[in-house]
Amino acid sequence: MNPVPEDREALWPSRHLTDGRLVILRGTENPHQTGQYATPEWVEQVRDWALSLDWLAWCGREWLRLSTGQQWGIGVLLFLFTGGIALLLPLAGVLLHRYREDHPRGEQPVTAAPVSPEATLAAWDTTEARVAGAASRAWLETMREPAWHSPLLAQSRAAFDGRAEVDQIIDLALRIRTARASLGARPTGPAAEYWDRQHEALEGAARQLGQRADALIRYRDQAAQFSAELQQLSELERLERSAAEIDGLTAETAYPSGRGDAGMQSLTEEIAGIRMAMTELVDLMTRTRAPLDQPPDPMPGAR
Repeated sequence: MNPVPEDREALWPSRHLTDGRLVILRGTENPHQTGQYATPEWVEQVRDWALSLDWLAWCGREWLRLSTGQQWGIGVLLFLFTGGIALLLPLAGVLLHRYREDHPRGEQPVTAAPVSPEATLAAWDTTEARVAGAASRAWLETMREPAWHSPLLAQSRAAFDGRAEVDQIIDLALRIRTARASLGARPTGPAAEYWDRQHEALEGAARQLGQRADALIRYRDQAAQFSAELQQLSELERLERSAAEIDGLTAETAYPSGRGDAGMQSLTEEIAGIRMAMTELVDLMTRTRAPLDQPPDPMPGAR
């Protein structure tokens, strides 16, 4: 059996986890807006502590019972003796009292937070779930690369909507998962053979979908390489400017007068080489994303 060429080897089986977990996100440009992250625990603890202060609510309730004249009089005294800091106490009490009135502390039915289809898909940890997780991670990492925000990739950003590609992969993965659920457990008897064929068809569809995740991963790797080239170019251009100044100082202080190039020729060649490599990378990234710009291939055997 011939080994799989390196440029065709599947990448998603080993790159589908994010921080050790299978995470599937839509619109991965800002994962904090996807509802995947709950309110921090310390925020809930502070809120519960504030709501438990009965004496503070009593202060607010008593303050509201005072007449307007009494409130003004007490307010002036508090301002004179405490610089107004003590006025925060009745204000906080009023806010807490009104909050309790609007949100009674009676027994409330506990409802579980709705689980998104993406989270349900990730919980299955099937082939299509790993593909969707790999695509989500790849595009999130692509947008974190400095090269992605470079003017040199402006045309690529305008021509290719990676977020839409990730959403499309997730939609197809969800359809495969729905088909798996409809297929159910493997039966016995003559129907088992038909079930095996359907199951293998779904696996084949999931692996075929993995090719699109692979393209996103390779695109991400090329963006990372492009970032490294940009960093090297920046350093070399800085050294080129420094070398020009050093060359001038060498010429002015030399005796007898002479002029060296302070390594300018080699730096110029290095910069030219990096710029050529960057041009080749842009061309490679364009060819890599080209299959993703086409409609997705139909899923064979999936119903």
